[in-house]
Amino acid sequence: MNINALYNRLIKDPESRYIREKELFNQLTVSFRIFAQQRIWNSQDSEEIVQDALMTIASKYRDIEFETSFAAWAYRVLNFKIADYFKARKIRENARYRLTKEARESVLLDLDPILKSRLLECLRKIGEVNSVHARVLNLHYQGYTTNEICDRLDINRGNLYVMLSRARVMLDKCLDKGDIK
Repeated sequence: MNINALYNRLIKDPESRYIREKELFNQLTVSFRIFAQQRIWNSQDSEEIVQDALMTIASKYRDIEFETSFAAWAYRVLNFKIADYFKARKIRENARYRLTKEARESVLLDLDPILKSRLLECLRKIGEVNSVHARVLNLHYQGYTTNEICDRLDINRGNLYVMLSRARVMLDKCLDKGDIK
């Protein structure tokens, strides 16, 4: 039986309200889980959102006159919960990025000034020979993850590892001998 039919039976038969509510919310739970899982691939998060939406619906549905239908309203509640989830996730990701960026910048500030100038000079020399190697090395030492570097430079992981290895060899030579050749 569909959700609106279950809701209509609940309204028409107030004596068996408990049984009808149980049927209605069981059907909503099954439908919502499928709906949420298709949008949020994390099963724990999707289950939490479904439960939150069901709690909101259970606390408010008796006091609302529906302009369209109960099912449309219930799915709208679930959609708002899913949208809130994605907004919160985006805010967390932005905050995490800001924190890692600040941490990367503080690492450079804490370096010995002589070593810092030598590193920057070596990075400049590497950049003259191969600018991509210098960029990979720079991003890596700033604390970017492998996936972030690959995305920024549009390369695959294997190429990144090769470039990073070659760039490190050049950096070692430069720091030891003052030249990369």
